[in-house]
Amino acid sequence: MIRAEMSKQLVITVDNRVGTLAEVTKIISASGINLVAICAYAVDNKGVIMFVSEDNEKALKLLKAKKYEIREEPVVLVTIDNKPGTLQSMCEKISAAGIDLTLIYASVAKGDSSSRIVLISEDNRAVLATIKLK
Repeated sequence: MIRAEMSKQLVITVDNRVGTLAEVTKIISASGINLVAICAYAVDNKGVIMFVSEDNEKALKLLKAKKYEIREEPVVLVTIDNKPGTLQSMCEKISAAGIDLTLIYASVAKGDSSSRIVLISEDNRAVLATIKLK
């Protein structure tokens, strides 16, 4: 099973300091917003937090009100069976179509039947069309 849809992720750029991710996730969770997937990394003195939530519009407003540097980006949000080979099969279809992925991150709990994957490419609509092909 593969389900895919166009979605958006929120991207926050912050100074790299201890506790920033805790602050951001506290703002989101305190408002009752559930995260679907999250990726965060630091390079030198900057940190980047990317996430898809169940209410990006509300999360965007909350974080802007707290003066975070935040922007929205289009992504493809995919749900696949959580079993060996499913991700590989999807990636092979994307590769065979000549599409270059620029970012992928995911979330899954051990024992869950499905995984949520965030994909980004130069042409997200082509990714979506390719994934939906039988």
